[in-house]
Amino acid sequence: MPGGLDYCMKELLKSRFLSLYCMVMADGVVEAKELETLYRIGRENYHLTPEEINTNVVSAGTSFVAPEKIDERISILYEMAEIAWADGEIDDTEKSLLSRYAVRLGFKEENANDIADFMLQQVHEGVSQADVIQKIMNA
Repeated sequence: MPGGLDYCMKELLKSRFLSLYCMVMADGVVEAKELETLYRIGRENYHLTPEEINTNVVSAGTSFVAPEKIDERISILYEMAEIAWADGEIDDTEKSLLSRYAVRLGFKEENANDIADFMLQQVHEGVSQADVIQKIMNA
């Protein structure tokens, strides 16, 4: 099928990016800083244009597809934590969503809250995504 792999990759990235949009919406208040962070991550990490981001958000009916690689799963959680911190505070719904996504990404449910706390702490302390991935992979 022509373009089959390219189509699957686009759908995987779209699914992953829309997980981040869920974090923007988690507390029911869309803060400008959260949207700025979403767009920055979209540009820098997913190489999306603002128009592509708008299109993906508008057509948010894509189902969630967890990446196979552990570092990609950690990246999603890190990016979600970045968005959660964008407005300078963490709402219970944001932490809860991060915990639920940890489970959706294949982490054990009994570890989900600790994983969410760890990610939020690392982002708050300014630890880079690469360093967080390295810490976890070497643990």
